[in-house]
Amino acid sequence: MIGEPTGEVASCNRIPIRQRDCDIVPRQYVIDWRNMFYLSHFNPQMPNHLLALLMPYDLYERHAVVSWLLQETINDGQENNRVLDVGGRARLLERFVSYRVLSINTDGSGNLLGNGCVLPFADSSFIAVVSIDTLEHLPKESRLAFLRECLRVAQRYVIIAAPFGSEGHRECEKRLDSLYRSAHGEPHIYLNEHIRYGLPDIAEIDQLARNLEGASSRRFFAGDYVWQGKQFERAILGYRKQGMGARVWNLYNYVTTLAVFHPIRLREQPDDITNRFYLFIEKKYAGAYQR
Repeated sequence: MIGEPTGEVASCNRIPIRQRDCDIVPRQYVIDWRNMFYLSHFNPQMPNHLLALLMPYDLYERHAVVSWLLQETINDGQENNRVLDVGGRARLLERFVSYRVLSINTDGSGNLLGNGCVLPFADSSFIAVVSIDTLEHLPKESRLAFLRECLRVAQRYVIIAAPFGSEGHRECEKRLDSLYRSAHGEPHIYLNEHIRYGLPDIAEIDQLARNLEGASSRRFFAGDYVWQGKQFERAILGYRKQGMGARVWNLYNYVTTLAVFHPIRLREQPDDITNRFYLFIEKKYAGAYQR
């Protein structure tokens, strides 16, 4: 559910979009606590995940947007709906959706231990496959094979979420990694991989989509890397503080990042401060990407 639940639905590439009235920029959709309450209250099969709004915004946004895309495309009444979360943590996405989610990861945090480029499942094993903030941790030469493997085990849909690689975002992450190194004496594990492998930019995203034969795709964008960077920088400064001042500083930093205070604005085009992209992929026919 996007924006106010007016019931007016427009369809583009078979993804129904509920758009708020003309008080917003065209092609921008808003997800906030009212939408989450509406979904939880009127869909008894969907878990009440209002408590998820107490997550940090960045963690919440990626799962809320992916869950919205799933809810808009998958029939909740269909039996045996299963979603595969490649690179996800066990039971995290399940806080946002009403069907079963199986997560697979290389670090043991998922339900299964495995490699996303060689998934241990038969063709079309899952109604949908999602991957949230994993693509950027793969070398560029492995990303197309990763997407094709996700499509192979999906019956119909694949949803990819990852940080968006604008020039400003890349420079911001380099600066934050340098600050983290100076405070902790070692590189930040995730930022270091972002820098080493490179965040996908618009040209790479479009090239990957064009190379997915037998599938169509659509892009979305959300978030503000400048704001996220300032929050991360404050967390680093809080690490250096001592005593009661550190506790107050860190509590303030935590509270101001909570998702409940920050509605998600989902756009169909990136802007100068876009933090993350979402690539919605649909198979054109069932037999595509068989092993």
